[in-house]
Amino acid sequence: MRKAMRTLVVFVAVLLVVTFVFTGCTKYAKEEQLQKLEETKAAALAAEKSLNDCKTESGKLEGQLTEKKQALEDMKKEKDVVSKRLAAMGN
Repeated sequence: MRKAMRTLVVFVAVLLVVTFVFTGCTKYAKEEQLQKLEETKAAALAAEKSLNDCKTESGKLEGQLTEKKQALEDMKKEKDVVSKRLAAMGN
């Protein structure tokens, strides 16, 4: 009885393994899978290009911001100088 049960379990296990091997695994991809892969690659490349463009634009904008902040500081200093001169003229 035990031997028969053991043999049955081994047979079922072998049958399952053989079924998975022959039905689930193929050597080559189907045309539809290859097309989806190409579309995915194209989308990834487009996303990377977009990311690089955004990084470039961000760098440019940060440079402009730095320039504007420097110009603001220069104008504040000039305003202080002019205010001091006006105060000196008024006395």
